Amino acid sequence: MTGLLASIVEACGELRVNKGRILLSLIGVAFSVFALTAVMGGGGMLTSALTQSSETWAGRDATLTIYPIDAPAEITAEEQDVAVLDQVERLGIEHRTRRVYDSLRMQTPQGVQSVQLTGVDPAYADIFRITVAEGRWLADSDARRLAPALVVNASLYEQLGRPELGTEPVTVYGASGASESEQAIVVGVLPAAPEDDFMMQAYISTDGIASLPGRTGAATASEYMVWVPPDRADEIRERLGAALRNTPAGSFDVNQSSMSAEDLGFEMIAYAVMGVAGVILVLGALGLVNISLVTVRYRVREIGIRRSYGATGGRIFVGVLMESVVATVLAGVVGVTAAVALVKAPFVSSFFRDQGLVELPPFPVEAVLVGLGAATLVGVLAGALPALIATRIRVIDAIRS
Repeated sequence: MTGLLASIVEACGELRVNKGRILLSLIGVAFSVFALTAVMGGGGMLTSALTQSSETWAGRDATLTIYPIDAPAEITAEEQDVAVLDQVERLGIEHRTRRVYDSLRMQTPQGVQSVQLTGVDPAYADIFRITVAEGRWLADSDARRLAPALVVNASLYEQLGRPELGTEPVTVYGASGASESEQAIVVGVLPAAPEDDFMMQAYISTDGIASLPGRTGAATASEYMVWVPPDRADEIRERLGAALRNTPAGSFDVNQSSMSAEDLGFEMIAYAVMGVAGVILVLGALGLVNISLVTVRYRVREIGIRRSYGATGGRIFVGVLMESVVATVLAGVVGVTAAVALVKAPFVSSFFRDQGLVELPPFPVEAVLVGLGAATLVGVLAGALPALIATRIRVIDAIRS
């Protein structure tokens, strides 16, 4: 340990002496590590953004969707729920939701507007990565409210005149018009999205749909979704399919609706990013090797004198090697720090959010470790050849030079 520390201290001293010759090469290494870390970190965050974007419409990995394919006409929503949700609970699946598509007419300052209505359970937000910009998402208690609770998109919220969340009622109508009306409460608003320009949308608890005007009973769920561990998705899909193939409420089909990063082709993007980063690193290493070779040629007489005073070939090798390693590690720290600062900059974070990043992940630790490891490896590779040449210098020839 003492010998290693001595070699590092000696290397730092040599770097101060030869800083003029190695400065440009270290700038190149620092830039290469910066590019490597930034590309890998940014690529990882972009992959997360694209994955999260796909999860907002297909569900998290792995989401299974259960469709009724042969339901008797007299079957009610309650009977259908019992048939499906009982099997889901038997498998211990916690994240499950129903989804019912419908429409609703709402009073706005501009007149009565037709709104796309979706009945869901609270777990729907977790499965599809839905967040609210204002207020809150639906809760289990909302199914028992006298005034139905709604979560609306930004476009509908503006059309309603931005009512006070949770307190100010809005009027909804049945199919026959003003003769069938009900007071509802907006409890949450979704973030603005591109589709807001041509669609007004509201979410309501599935059990709360029955209280809407113009209805005589609960709607039959059009589909059920469950979020299960990806490694058990095939097993659970087969078990649910077998259990729901023939039930008193009819037959159901079970399919996986979500897609993993591998299915979306994101792994190929990662390999391409790593390839580009590797090329950048090799170019930086070549520049450092050239400078290191020139530096050793300038230090032939110094090395010969050190050998004449008893320095072994191993000590000369380690000394020259550590000079390169210490220099590249310092350059790597600078490059990694700059890369983290760039990727975490506000304008870059905004770009990732525009690509669909719902939850901004931390900077990938793997990118930092790869950047520092690559800087160390470059130092070893760039210093090994000059160090080997230094050990082969004959003492008498070095002193005469």
